[in-house]
Amino acid sequence: AASAPTVTVEAPAPEFKPTIPVAPDPVCAEWGPIADSYAAKLKEWSAKSVDQPASTWNAEQRELNKAFISTVRDQVSDLNRLADKAQDPFLAGLLRAQAMYAEAYILRLPNYEPSDRPLWQAAYDFSGAVRAACTTVQPR
Repeated sequence: AASAPTVTVEAPAPEFKPTIPVAPDPVCAEWGPIADSYAAKLKEWSAKSVDQPASTWNAEQRELNKAFISTVRDQVSDLNRLADKAQDPFLAGLLRAQAMYAEAYILRLPNYEPSDRPLWQAAYDFSGAVRAACTTVQPR
């Protein structure tokens, strides 16, 4: 006997309506110290980062960027883990967006060109958006 054909029906995507929360998402309590820790770990890179092609880096710059890649890989992992735990879908999306842009940047860093810089700027800006989402609540 032949089996019945499989029929796939696409459901409409759920409507997404971001709102200003009345209280910070519980994941924010974990995110804050983690974000501060990564900022401290990346402080030297931020201070010495130059916007020149990787082909012109000296040995110190190569080592600094190698350490940066390792640190940001860990950060991406933490961001995705926190996004999975976030109750607010908007916050989860911001965390995933920051992780996505940071990952894209570190993948380009070994062959860095100045045109790659906007990827890091986007990751940095999403970090600011996450901070705002974690510290801003609906006025009473």
